[in-house]
Amino acid sequence: LGYSSFACFIFFTTEVVALLTRSRNSSNKQGIRENDRRNGRANEPDFIPIEDEHIFNRNDGIRRHLRQLDVNRNEARDTFGDAVLSFLECASAIAKVVMLLFIKMLFLPLLLGIWLDIATISLFEKTIHDRFMFAGDDLFGFIFLHWVAGITFMLLVTVSVLQLREVAHPDILAGVIRPQEPQPDLLGNLLQESGLTHAKRILLSLGIYAALLTIHIWIPSKLLASFNVGRLLPFFHPKLRNFIMPQIQVPLELFIFHLCMLGFLEKYKNNIGGMQHHWLVLVGNLLGLVDKILPREVEKFVLVGTLPVYAADEHRGDISINKDIGKIGSHDLDPFWDEILSSTNSSKREDTIRLKVRSLEMPASPTFSEGSSLGDGRKVLSSHRFMRFPTTSTDVSKQWSTSKSNLLPTCIGPYRLKQRISKRIFWNTPIPGIKPRPRIISIPLIEIWKEVPGKPIPRPPEGWDDLGAGGAESQGRWAWGDERLSNVESSVAVRTPFIDEYATGPLLKTRVIAELVAKMAVLLLISWLAITVALCAAMNVPLYIGHFAMYLLRVHDEYSHDPISFAVGAGFIGAFFGIVNKLHSVSTNCENNIVDAARDWLNLLQPHHSREKLRTIVTFVILWTFICPLLLGCTYGNFFAGPRVSWKNWKWSYEMQNLLLQWGTGMLLLNSWAALCYFRVFTKEFWVAIAMGEGNVNDNNNQDNPVGAEIRRMAEVNNLRGNAAGHVNDAQRRNNESDDKANFGWQGKNGAIGLSFKAVCNFFTSWEWDKIDRKAMLDNCVFPIAKHLAMACLIPSLLTLLSPSTGLTPSQDLMDGPSMRATFRVLAVTSVFMQLLHSKRDGLGHWYEAAHKIARDDQYLIGEILLNHTPTGTQTR
Repeated sequence: LGYSSFACFIFFTTEVVALLTRSRNSSNKQGIRENDRRNGRANEPDFIPIEDEHIFNRNDGIRRHLRQLDVNRNEARDTFGDAVLSFLECASAIAKVVMLLFIKMLFLPLLLGIWLDIATISLFEKTIHDRFMFAGDDLFGFIFLHWVAGITFMLLVTVSVLQLREVAHPDILAGVIRPQEPQPDLLGNLLQESGLTHAKRILLSLGIYAALLTIHIWIPSKLLASFNVGRLLPFFHPKLRNFIMPQIQVPLELFIFHLCMLGFLEKYKNNIGGMQHHWLVLVGNLLGLVDKILPREVEKFVLVGTLPVYAADEHRGDISINKDIGKIGSHDLDPFWDEILSSTNSSKREDTIRLKVRSLEMPASPTFSEGSSLGDGRKVLSSHRFMRFPTTSTDVSKQWSTSKSNLLPTCIGPYRLKQRISKRIFWNTPIPGIKPRPRIISIPLIEIWKEVPGKPIPRPPEGWDDLGAGGAESQGRWAWGDERLSNVESSVAVRTPFIDEYATGPLLKTRVIAELVAKMAVLLLISWLAITVALCAAMNVPLYIGHFAMYLLRVHDEYSHDPISFAVGAGFIGAFFGIVNKLHSVSTNCENNIVDAARDWLNLLQPHHSREKLRTIVTFVILWTFICPLLLGCTYGNFFAGPRVSWKNWKWSYEMQNLLLQWGTGMLLLNSWAALCYFRVFTKEFWVAIAMGEGNVNDNNNQDNPVGAEIRRMAEVNNLRGNAAGHVNDAQRRNNESDDKANFGWQGKNGAIGLSFKAVCNFFTSWEWDKIDRKAMLDNCVFPIAKHLAMACLIPSLLTLLSPSTGLTPSQDLMDGPSMRATFRVLAVTSVFMQLLHSKRDGLGHWYEAAHKIARDDQYLIGEILLNHTPTGTQTR
């Protein structure tokens, strides 16, 4: 409020000073003009004595000097005012920019966030008093929470509306919603546009946001609260745990969520438009609204009528040629073409053609034509854009005029005009004694063709939102204002009007309007339900999955934190949709439905002539699906919950449930680790690429190539080892390098995980037995994993079982207590550490040799002068 008051004071002071300065300048100029009109008889200055008026009037130099003195005196008085005015103008410009940014970037999101909280407060089972208490405890967290909620709502609405503009037909929203445009000079645009313009835009945006918030947030919240559905949704009953100070943790989590939301919308905003397109196609086909709301391509043209150019040719087929042939060959245009040429409005021309076509008889067998496409994307029948009509003058030399009024476009709405010459044979009236002679008459005709819409055009196009790619012509989006149309927009078929063009009677027209209103109401209602369900699913399904993952990981509710659970669930949902997208991209060539596609996929399976391939794939599936997850789950469960070594209270159902729980835990951990390895999350390059804003680090195949980076690294290790030890010969080095080539890395698409995953996908999608590689799937992937997991699980478990007899635990009574869990943890950590040392033995050996060499050099070589040994009797040069 204080800053707003200060800005208003600056604006008021600027206007007052500007008004005073302008009024003073106008009075000074008026005084100078008055002196000029008096020709030097102005008020005399005190310091110049003038006694003879005649001499003063004749001396023009003195008069100009006096005028200049008046101007300089006025300019001296105005210098301070102009300086103050300039300063206040700069201050008002700064205040204007800051106020606009404050309103758009802080106040408006905060206001929407507060409205969102008020609209959904009943679902959270809170009151306004609780919100005031939270604001009193953590004011910054309260403001930041509502700002993030508001800005997220604004981003979702903005992206959805812009995508819907590109999905719908350009005649519906392209002229109403302004597309996103580049802003190279944002501050300049803010200063150039008036405050009234900014106020109108802000109020319009606020009205749109408020309407959508009411429809999609407030109304569903009231319905969910009235039916007590909110108690079943975990989003409205969050489990929160403060690991650090709430004043630090809450803003940090909100900041991370905001960054993730920005990245998600930036990467997947075209997917939102794709979902809108598929939804409108699905619902539009059910309601018969596809041709009214979606853009469709022009498939072909159908002939709807043929009309003569001249009025006399309309009934030429019923006339017999006689001596008065000149009267028949009149050059008067058909009234239909006169009416079209007299109108310059394309909509009126289209209506005229539509009414004329309706009166014509449709041919029994329709005639179609594919047409051709011009350079701008339009589909036409003739390469000429216009056709020239003759004038109505009887003078043949003046029949064809160059006036633009006689030019008619060949493309009028959904209609295409094409000229054709029809030759007809007429016979003269038979005269006695004279043989009848035929006459061939050329009759100019114009064919009227109409567009036949095809399938809907997939929208939005890729890269349409690239602000640096130019305008609508290069981006492929719908044009705005006077922009040049893109090839896609030029090729769009004319939209079918909402009201049927053949509905002429009042009853029929009323019926058509009622049908349209009912269909649009059903469309809006179904879309509202779909958006409500999608929002509830997007907010709660990740939490359900995250809570189940926490249950598998045996995380108690006391330590459960819903932001972490939401992130885990969102990760699994993203992986699931990635797999679905992969399968969809593989099966895009299939034209049948999903049942027929699955049947064809099963029919493609053919047994291989060798059992080695079958043995490889079965071994991989058993180890990866059952053995490795069970070993990993048992290790995790024994490490955190303790091993079970007492068999007194054995229950088959409980043990099977516990075994299934351990298997689920192992599947979760194993596949999560594999996914992280596939995306190289454990590498430094991954996090550097994220920090630098680069693309997918997996595209760098040189880093992942097993015969590339890994082999080069092992070769460097061998070279350094040979230089340090000094006794590794070439044969040993070649053997070591050949052995190291089999030790592939685990990270990336070309690592052990990536290669095995690629082989499995290629096999199960197209049943390619040749893609099964035993070395990639078993030797380099699943066998090492199973070996390490077995050593980490079985050895500590066996030693823990034998711990009472070996004295590792105090007594038999504490076998199920904390001591057994501590014993297993110590043994498991020791086992993992020993395996790690064994896998790094080459590096440790190289490190030991280098350290030994450095110590030896420090002891024997520092400070000594080395001389070449020269045997006796040998001369040295």
